[in-house]
Amino acid sequence: MSDSPSPGGAPEGGAPDEPKGQPPCAELKAAVEKCVSENGEESCKELMESYHECLRALGIKV
Repeated sequence: MSDSPSPGGAPEGGAPDEPKGQPPCAELKAAVEKCVSENGEESCKELMESYHECLRALGIKV
């Protein structure tokens, strides 16, 4: 077996344009976490949906 990258050049579960080692949609996730901690979950529904859309666009089920 070889250690070559998966087809397409992206690490498994990641997006081709995400920095190596960084989880998908990391900036949105951080923004959601900050919003929820400061304002509560009810106030951050639109931001949470944007994060979920980002994950779905990468083929990750939410």
